[in-house]
Amino acid sequence: MPRILTETIGDRRAGRLVASALGIIVAMLAVDVWQDFANGASLQHMTSEVVMISLGAIALGALWMSASTRAAHLATSLDHTREDLRAWREKARLYSEGLSGEIDRQFGIWGLSPAEKEIAILMLKGLSFKEAAEIRNSSERTVRQQAQDVYRKANVAGRNEFAAWFLEELLVPRS
Repeated sequence: MPRILTETIGDRRAGRLVASALGIIVAMLAVDVWQDFANGASLQHMTSEVVMISLGAIALGALWMSASTRAAHLATSLDHTREDLRAWREKARLYSEGLSGEIDRQFGIWGLSPAEKEIAILMLKGLSFKEAAEIRNSSERTVRQQAQDVYRKANVAGRNEFAAWFLEELLVPRS
């Protein structure tokens, strides 16, 4: 019964509303039984009300246990998700460091100067010459000239071929 209720209820607010209503009904029945007892009501009448109180209390307990179990399951699931995320971030960090190291190694093979390396990285990140010039506090013309020097040293025709070189040589596994 609790699973049917919780699956039917769905959200937390509705579940709280049902639990509150059950609690109120159980409390009102308990007050009624007490008054019936004080007024000398029949044992059969009070027994039926005590059964109703018991059923309501059982339903409340079942709702509470179901909610507790679900909360524990969600907490465990959240912990697993956080661990997966931590592992993924660590793996991504290692891959990123490896890729950065390989890019830097290739820049060394090509003999790029520190300024050319900086321009090459900014181009690989997709920045325009204007944006690269703003970041480096230099003129767009200087950046264009340094980019031409990078292309010449890398033996590529331009920006697209330069980026494609890294996609083909570093990102695509060699067979």
